[in-house]
Amino acid sequence: MLPAIKAILRRGEPNDGNENPTRGAITIDSARHQVFVSGKRINLTAVEFKLLSMLMQRPGRVQARDRLLNEVWGYECAIDTRTVDTHGRRLREKLGK
Repeated sequence: MLPAIKAILRRGEPNDGNENPTRGAITIDSARHQVFVSGKRINLTAVEFKLLSMLMQRPGRVQARDRLLNEVWGYECAIDTRTVDTHGRRLREKLGK
């Protein structure tokens, strides 16, 4: 594999290697596909879970819409969609403050 490709792939990996990341009151159990906020289980759709997992594995980094569409939804084309906004809003509603 080319060194440039390896570098890009490394950047996509979680920086702490934690399979069950915790950020503030939110904890993800990756093996069971469960999310907890302050110890209370929150029901998420598969897409919401994947989106939250990706964002929590990359804390403090701005995520481009195109990258989210590619990695969460598998969209490869440059379409104008608001699905990222919609799912993000629903995720915020479920997670609360």
